[in-house]
Amino acid sequence: MFKFFYKNSGLLFIGFLTAFGSGFGQTYFISLFGGYFRELLNLTNGEFGSYYSIATILSAISLIWAGKLIDNIELRKYVVTIVIGLSLTCLLVSSIINVYMLFISLYFLRLFGQGLMGHTSRTTMARYFDKDRGKALAVSSYGLAFGEMFYPIMVVLLIRLIGWRFTWLVSSIFIIIFFGMGLWYVLRNHSQIHKKFLNTQKVQEGVSWKRRDVLRDIKFYCYLPSSLLMPFAVTGFFFHQVHIAPLKGWDLNLIAMGLIFYAVFSIIGSTVAGLLVDKYNGRRLMPYLLFPFLIVLIFLMYLKGTIILFIYMSVIGLTQAVGENVSGSLWAEMYGVNNLGSIKALMNFFGILASAASPFIFGIVLDQGDTLNILILGTIILIIIFSSLSYLGKFIK
Repeated sequence: MFKFFYKNSGLLFIGFLTAFGSGFGQTYFISLFGGYFRELLNLTNGEFGSYYSIATILSAISLIWAGKLIDNIELRKYVVTIVIGLSLTCLLVSSIINVYMLFISLYFLRLFGQGLMGHTSRTTMARYFDKDRGKALAVSSYGLAFGEMFYPIMVVLLIRLIGWRFTWLVSSIFIIIFFGMGLWYVLRNHSQIHKKFLNTQKVQEGVSWKRRDVLRDIKFYCYLPSSLLMPFAVTGFFFHQVHIAPLKGWDLNLIAMGLIFYAVFSIIGSTVAGLLVDKYNGRRLMPYLLFPFLIVLIFLMYLKGTIILFIYMSVIGLTQAVGENVSGSLWAEMYGVNNLGSIKALMNFFGILASAASPFIFGIVLDQGDTLNILILGTIILIIIFSSLSYLGKFIK
């Protein structure tokens, strides 16, 4: 493993950095400023949530086109454009004075941050690594996990020291200097790597699919639901964790500690999944990746207290990391890498739609009263159905 990291350090660093940079557009980062946005613009929780969901959906639609460009544009120019866009967006957030500026800011944060930075990381790792694709995708996941541990602490500290507006200003400068200069330097020789990749890539019949062909493939719809279940469910449970916490005997301080377990086990899950994907393949592993989440949901239905919170957070981090790695490898295995940017942009579109829909759907269920266990049971049923579909997909050529 260490030999692999040393030999491919430059390319792996690109995957790590772009995943780490996606944190500025992730829900956990933006939500830290939600109270300030609502207070400034006199918004209710529902109004702010609606703006956020609509901006997320629009960014997902834009990602279908913008994500495809990675197949045709030099990676160095593509990444630097994203970095500049994300930096300017942070600058815009620091000067918000009305809901229009807020909505535009949310749209571009989701597009450049969560969308294109994350898309670039996963696509680059899946494209340029074949035999060691699982390990490379694990490195991408490390970037996400380190962001989840690093950014919340720094944001809380900076807000206390300089206020929320200057925190976004500092973020803008940090993105340009750290990510802009860092990625520009690391990618200085990437054109040679890409030419070597093109020269050695042998396109075989049926292994270089276009996006329209993927949408006609029945296997795609066997594996798609399992790929979307974790972003759908985790976003829903996390978004409503303030409502769920008192029902399970948790407080916000415990939840914050639980997020550390989430991040640590994300790293463990990424590493384990990387090794498993390289030994087996994504298609063989897909039917089983949701089982740990299913088991912990059964515990969550009947148990309360601190221990179940830490187990719950740990298993979610583990399962989500494994799922991202396995599904990330799956599409490259089934459809080839020549149009991988286009295909993964489509997958990111579906994933963002799923994560945008769950807060609304979960909220409707929870508003009916004592319905948490009904929500958990519904998620368990979906896991069983989707895992069965993935298992059937193994038998379709």
